[in-house]
Amino acid sequence: MDYDWLKFKRYPHIGKPLNKKKDKAWVLGYVQNPDKIAKHKFVPLIHRTMSQRKYRPLKSASKNKFGKRERTVCDKKIRKIYYPSHLDSIIYSYYNFILTNKYENYIKNKPFKDSPVAYRKIPIGNERKGNKSNIEFAFEAFNFLEKNKSRKLSIIVADVTSFFDNLDHKILKTQWKKILEVNELPKDHYALYKNLVSKKYVYENDLFKRFQNKLIIERFKPHNTNEKELKRKYIKKIYNLRKENVVAFCTKKDFFNEATDLIRVEKPYKDNLRKNMGKEVLKGIPQGTPLSATLANIYMLDFDEKIYKNTSENSKKGFYQRYSDDLIIICDQKDEKYFYNLIKREVEIISKLEIQRSKTNIYRYELDVNNNFHGGIFEDGKLNSNKQLEYLGFMYDGKKIRIKTAGFSQFYRKMNRSFKRGTYFAKKNNSTSEFLYETRLYKKYTHVGSKRKMKWIKVPNTEKKYIKSNYYDWGNFLSYIHKADNIMSEINKDNSIKKQYSNVWKNFHKLKIKAYEEIKSKKKL
Repeated sequence: MDYDWLKFKRYPHIGKPLNKKKDKAWVLGYVQNPDKIAKHKFVPLIHRTMSQRKYRPLKSASKNKFGKRERTVCDKKIRKIYYPSHLDSIIYSYYNFILTNKYENYIKNKPFKDSPVAYRKIPIGNERKGNKSNIEFAFEAFNFLEKNKSRKLSIIVADVTSFFDNLDHKILKTQWKKILEVNELPKDHYALYKNLVSKKYVYENDLFKRFQNKLIIERFKPHNTNEKELKRKYIKKIYNLRKENVVAFCTKKDFFNEATDLIRVEKPYKDNLRKNMGKEVLKGIPQGTPLSATLANIYMLDFDEKIYKNTSENSKKGFYQRYSDDLIIICDQKDEKYFYNLIKREVEIISKLEIQRSKTNIYRYELDVNNNFHGGIFEDGKLNSNKQLEYLGFMYDGKKIRIKTAGFSQFYRKMNRSFKRGTYFAKKNNSTSEFLYETRLYKKYTHVGSKRKMKWIKVPNTEKKYIKSNYYDWGNFLSYIHKADNIMSEINKDNSIKKQYSNVWKNFHKLKIKAYEEIKSKKKL
């Protein structure tokens, strides 16, 4: 029997990694036993902060010769990621499988079943294989606009502030019980709920420093490339974990004997005690566990039902879609204020969350005197056609859909960093090679690696015989562009999106020439 939720991963954590061949049987028996899970001792999550630089044009920015405002380095986008130990991750995955099925069964006959779209497997349909992605979801919103061009439309695109960090624990528990159709959470489900809301964690850097001298690595046995063994080793820098094949920071016994002081947790848990101490009530669940995404959809059940009901009324005839914490409503301009206030009220009252004002925009579109569908962002009582509708990574100007320029900027920054990294290693004094890892670069950043295909592996002790493997080349950013262009061409009526990457090949080779010039100048010294 296949267990799609059963995945044995290899990232370093507290405790040695599980082995699929040796551990599968007992893991299945343990994870699927409610009594075991009810008493399970969860290992603290490991906390990592991920940051991403953002380049945005300020309103007061001067324009360049092309009429575009110059971009400024803005505040970094910070994401707090928590990831569980190997056994805990499988437990979360199994209960995610259970709750996903419960959620889908609960909403399958509800009118709003197609409104929440993130973290779900929604078939594409129309005799096409696979499930919908953000491209298909964005297309649905833009297609609604296309089919309603005769109306004066408003589009409200809203974002919920720090979504996962602010989920109300009482609402989460209530919705969890609703999905299971019980009055009280079963003991095993309650154990998971309690562990998530307590959010016990350790900082990755702290854990690395504590066990830096004896990290657990995996190596082949001496003179035997068929068997591996675990060893202890000192690692100088945390970014060398993958290079050194570190599979664990420490054993569970080592952690609970030597590092329990690293555990971070907010106490007390109870609301009344925290209020008496002048502390804020605990909120949120960790983002990064296999269960977090499904719980987010379960949490928003009542909100989705209420907003959909209002947008689908005969007098409104609107469109509503929610992709995680991003939501979009399309309505008549006369109903714009009603829906904006509705979103704000329901997010704050029903969900006890908060709308992020800086990321909530209103756009207006309508036919002009020349019968062109025209519009832009509506702010400060004025329509600004320089800023067009943006949703799920795409931009719509009333005629064409394109990928946001921010997506291409990020792609070029990654390409530039990869060339710089390759140049750095080629220039090192102890490097015997003057060449970049060209094959890898071509596959990652050009059409050479854009095709998704199954990998074939050579049959041992044969010269030309190959068999199919379970691994794929998943493509690259250009694969995404091709898919987006194919789907959006129904509206665009041309290859507008493909044309956006016309300079990729040229820019790639500019960086390649520059890199080799740097390498050669260094080697001559």
